[in-house]
Amino acid sequence: QKKSGEEGYVLNEMAMAASQSFVLFLIASHMTVSSTMLVLNKAVLKVIPAPTAVLLAQVGSSALILWLLGKTGTLKVDAFTLPTAKLFFWNALAFMTLLFTNAKALESANVEAVIVFRTLSIFVTAYGDFRLLQAQALNTEAIVSLCMVVFGAIGYVLSDKGFIIKNMFWVFCYGCTNAAYPIVTKMVIRSNDNMTSWGRTYYNNLMTFMIFLPGMFALGEHTTVAGLEDKGDLTVHAITLLVMSCIWGTGISFLGFLCLENVSATTFNVMGNANKMLTLVINSLLWSHHASIEANFCLAFSLVGAGFYGEAKRRQGIAEAKAKSANSRSLNDLEARAGSDSESKPQPSLPSSS
Repeated sequence: QKKSGEEGYVLNEMAMAASQSFVLFLIASHMTVSSTMLVLNKAVLKVIPAPTAVLLAQVGSSALILWLLGKTGTLKVDAFTLPTAKLFFWNALAFMTLLFTNAKALESANVEAVIVFRTLSIFVTAYGDFRLLQAQALNTEAIVSLCMVVFGAIGYVLSDKGFIIKNMFWVFCYGCTNAAYPIVTKMVIRSNDNMTSWGRTYYNNLMTFMIFLPGMFALGEHTTVAGLEDKGDLTVHAITLLVMSCIWGTGISFLGFLCLENVSATTFNVMGNANKMLTLVINSLLWSHHASIEANFCLAFSLVGAGFYGEAKRRQGIAEAKAKSANSRSLNDLEARAGSDSESKPQPSLPSSS
């Protein structure tokens, strides 16, 4: 029994290592697809200046493709049911609110100020993670790492363009919405533990399509698209870019749900902020405006903080898993000893009849 306990411990260690590698792969994949999706969206919107229509094409095509693949049995996609659709409606509504407040915040402040308020939302997400999702409280190392992310972002803004805020209301609303969105998504995932990631992607894209469809007509973007077609601006190049963005959109939606199944809402928020910081670095390298040495140092400081946070969470997870493994081994040892004691204990002999 002791040998089998040791073998179980080794298997647990191997499973933990495999799980951590898988999570790191998911995070790297999601951030890579997110970065390339940003570039693709910029390219698409240059040739098709109708953001709501483009978004509808992306989520609508994704929902349709996943539905067809589910029907043919190629992928395991959960069938449509009204109760599940109602649940994902709230997630889609939170996504729409996030996009709307982001647009209004960018109208009310410069990009750098908006990014700072986005990083500040990490602490709100961490509190919601702890209170609403019963996640373990962050240790000191993780809190210090998050402070590095925020202070690095603030230092970048102060060293570069500074804060330009015309309307604080929308900037504050965007920060709150950004904090709430991963928590809402995580709650939706937990309420349907038996769903597949493809099924969640299908439902989320379908409900997003339904919510945003009236917006396209309200904003008059259907006439914009019709005008582009009349002018002959919907070229093969434009359609190719749109199709590529639809494929990337499906990938980022799937990876987003898969990440949130395996990491906390706080970690997901940190991933988003690190991605924004990387975007600032790329923009600084590619375009005419180059940030100062101080600003670039602050960006690096923030990104290092994000890396430290990931390492802190990894070590915290290992410590928790080892503690659970040690407790289970102790319990198994106690059970084994109790069993051996009962076997070795002499049984009372029956009196012999003479």
